[in-house]
Amino acid sequence: MRKLRALRVIGAAFGLLAAAAALHAPALAQHAYPAHPVRFIVPLGPGSGSDTITRLAAKLASTELGQPTFVENKPGGDAILAVQSLLASPADGYSVLMLSPSSMVINPLINDSLPYDAQRDLRPLATALRSAAVLVTGANSPYKSYAEVTAAARSKPRTVSMASYSHHYRIGALMLQQAAGVEFNYIPYKTPGQVQTDLMGGQVDLALLDIGGAMPLIASGKVRALAVTGKERHPQLATVPTLRESGLPNYDLYVWIGFGVAAKTPEPVTKALEAALLKAMAQPEFRTYVTQNAGAEAFTVGSKEFDALIASERARYQQLARQVDISGR
Repeated sequence: MRKLRALRVIGAAFGLLAAAAALHAPALAQHAYPAHPVRFIVPLGPGSGSDTITRLAAKLASTELGQPTFVENKPGGDAILAVQSLLASPADGYSVLMLSPSSMVINPLINDSLPYDAQRDLRPLATALRSAAVLVTGANSPYKSYAEVTAAARSKPRTVSMASYSHHYRIGALMLQQAAGVEFNYIPYKTPGQVQTDLMGGQVDLALLDIGGAMPLIASGKVRALAVTGKERHPQLATVPTLRESGLPNYDLYVWIGFGVAAKTPEPVTKALEAALLKAMAQPEFRTYVTQNAGAEAFTVGSKEFDALIASERARYQQLARQVDISGR
């Protein structure tokens, strides 16, 4: 009888332990993040500057996370396809989206039927970089300065053509003409390569290009840099004035990229991911690549500052949208 009673006590104890383990299993699983590879989604094709930066950030974050990472390209729809891919996956931190002004700020302003709500559905974690653009013209163009461009556009409205391959640069061009009090003949393109080809061939007068992509063309003399859109001169284009120096004291335009997850991702997971990304992008390898190869600024802040940046840009572009049609429709 004593043995039977002892066995019953032991059995009950094991039952209590099993029940406790079952109750705490979700918490233990959560603390074990990450337990398998993490996917990074890029809303552009392979080989783009954003793709290269994401691959480097993912590689360095792999060391911090203790798990492999891999990159999946989902180009199309001005980042909409990439956002949909993220939101169609479990909100568990194993899918990370490369964020940009297109997905977080511009799409909600120009697309009335956007299949996601940037503020409700996406959670920014950390920025990676920011880069100014450069206003360029062809090597055989008659324009040698921004002042000559505005003089021509002012004397004959819509005769000076401005090419763009994204909504962000479309908005940049609208901001430019609004600040200068002129009107360009806006010509939309699908890819930066098409813009560069027509710019070099003289089919279009002007374009706003990302500095990293434009640098080789400027260095080889195939295009001429007229002004940069940052608040300060670019270190690799030290002789090129800013638009602020060229008569537009309040103008600046930056492209930034960062990373985020689905908004429903558990808080401990988002904190772990944010910390890993910030450590990865603080490494000299990442910062050196950004400045020397991408022609950008290693601009790395966490979720709180990232949220403030997006809110500021959203307010700025909303004000512009009330004054002009930024959709290009």
